[in-house]
Amino acid sequence: MRGRQQGSHPGRQGLGPEGYCVCPKCGYRKKHQPGVPCIEERCPNCGSALIRQGSEHDRLSKQKKEKE
Repeated sequence: MRGRQQGSHPGRQGLGPEGYCVCPKCGYRKKHQPGVPCIEERCPNCGSALIRQGSEHDRLSKQKKEKE
């Protein structure tokens, strides 16, 4: 399974070891820690679960904010 990360979502391609985890509510951002899914991290400012910058969740969060 070269180029794919194994974990709770088998068959999904990961975004790689680089990048950032971001808070969809307040915009807090921290460097992604390889091997630790962003969703398992909490924002120190507001307590929300973080999402991976550039992920589908990030895209949907931005679309939702634009509609508000």
